[in-house]
Amino acid sequence: MSHEVSEQPLTAAIAASQPRPFFKKKRFLIPAGVLVLGIALGSCSGGSKQASDVSPAAAPSSSAPAATTSAAAVQSAAPAAPAAPAAPPAAPAGPAVGAPFSVKMGNGNVAKITIVSAVRTDAVATTAFATAPKSGSYLLLDVLWETETGKTSSNPFYFSAKDSTGRKADLSLFADNQLGSGDVLPGDKTRGFIAFDIAPGASTVMISTPLMQEAARIQIPG
Repeated sequence: MSHEVSEQPLTAAIAASQPRPFFKKKRFLIPAGVLVLGIALGSCSGGSKQASDVSPAAAPSSSAPAATTSAAAVQSAAPAAPAAPAAPPAAPAGPAVGAPFSVKMGNGNVAKITIVSAVRTDAVATTAFATAPKSGSYLLLDVLWETETGKTSSNPFYFSAKDSTGRKADLSLFADNQLGSGDVLPGDKTRGFIAFDIAPGASTVMISTPLMQEAARIQIPG
């Protein structure tokens, strides 16, 4: 009994002499609470700032200028469309009935020839040598011959003709007032008829040099 009495006061004295843990003391609890509160407030403010940085309203506004700039860059880099090719120059008009045209007869000599008229007729002569056309009609040309440069000579045999199918026509040697054969001096002129026995329709008349080389041609309407 005496042992139990003496042990209790000793236990109480030891417990009283031991210090309290630091986390149970008031001077530690108050600063710790303030620190925890500050961390909590900081985390809240940081979260809200991050959310505002990636808000849906801000994202499109920042990407729109970039897209516009990219489209403008692509448009400026695209090559310009090539210009349409220029139309080829029109071919010069050939000789025509009623208009004079120049014919190079060789050696620098140039004749100026005018087909004054081109008509279809059934007869080209009134003499006993007159014959009916074998191809249906005659093509009668009224020809004016002048010398433009140098010295030229006219001749019915310098003229030939073919029909629309390419068939060569026969030259009539008995036409009245046929174009004469001979030299034509500068400033002088000669005029006469040339007749071809040729099929009806359009035809082509060729003019040759004294060496019988074609030098010009004229289209005669049908």
